[in-house]
Amino acid sequence: MARPLRIQFEHAFYHVMNRGLERRVIFKEKDDYQSFLHILLNLWPRYKFVIHSYCLMPNHYHFLIETPKANLDRIMRGMNGLYTQAFNRKYKRVGPLFQGRYKALLVDKDAYSLHLSRYIHLNPLKAKLTERLEDYEWSSYPIFLGKKEPGIFLETKWLLSQVGNPNAFRRFTLEGLKSSWDPLKQAKHQSILGEETFLEKIKKERIPIKKDTTVSRLREFQKPTDTRPAQQWIQDLTVDNVLSRKLLVYHLKKHTPLSLREIGMAAGNLSPSAVCQVVNRLESEGKRNKQIHGLMAKINQMSNVKT
Repeated sequence: MARPLRIQFEHAFYHVMNRGLERRVIFKEKDDYQSFLHILLNLWPRYKFVIHSYCLMPNHYHFLIETPKANLDRIMRGMNGLYTQAFNRKYKRVGPLFQGRYKALLVDKDAYSLHLSRYIHLNPLKAKLTERLEDYEWSSYPIFLGKKEPGIFLETKWLLSQVGNPNAFRRFTLEGLKSSWDPLKQAKHQSILGEETFLEKIKKERIPIKKDTTVSRLREFQKPTDTRPAQQWIQDLTVDNVLSRKLLVYHLKKHTPLSLREIGMAAGNLSPSAVCQVVNRLESEGKRNKQIHGLMAKINQMSNVKT
């Protein structure tokens, strides 16, 4: 199945989440949660994102994030990449920390922001990590209730204005315990959470018109056209030209929205099936060969922090 398209524009809203590789823990100690939030603080001056709700769980995280600068990919590469590096240094490990590419739903903010905030904040209670949501310190919920000071990246006023005050926000959030609503199940074409009018607006204003226009096929939107920079920094990793080409194919498939055909063209006229075979064989070889495993891990880390 093709990966969902990243539709990016100024002041877009997204529900973003990512899990640990094989659902492993990504926050082991209090310091890990603090480190992740500190990275957000450090990234904010550069990217100027706005987080409207967040929740950090032991093996995954959720954000409702607004991007005034249409730069979600850069934000997430920085966030995931820097945290992976810090986590790996602390626990003396190598390789990817997260389970592939993060998930991001483009959100109809007027119709779904409050429901998403409720869904995000209820995670610790549903997972039985706390008996009272306001006691769970690794989410923005206590901040909405005035129990903690917000970080510079967090905005609470907009959501609070939709319900009236913190007490109303508390009641609205806890009412969600009666619901099994799941944004991933409600999403259209794997990538958009919104009513039909919102979907049509996105198709019309944000996506090139084609005869067979469908959100799931629009991989050309905001797609990188020049793969030479990637070729250069991957070639610097090894003097083996054959291995370098395999690593390039791996990087383009794992970390860019290019189609299999386009990846094959960039790597020397490989067929789409050959692209898949190269990646599958390289991943299998990486399980047996520490050098190749290390190179793949380095590519994953470098891909996450490149802007």
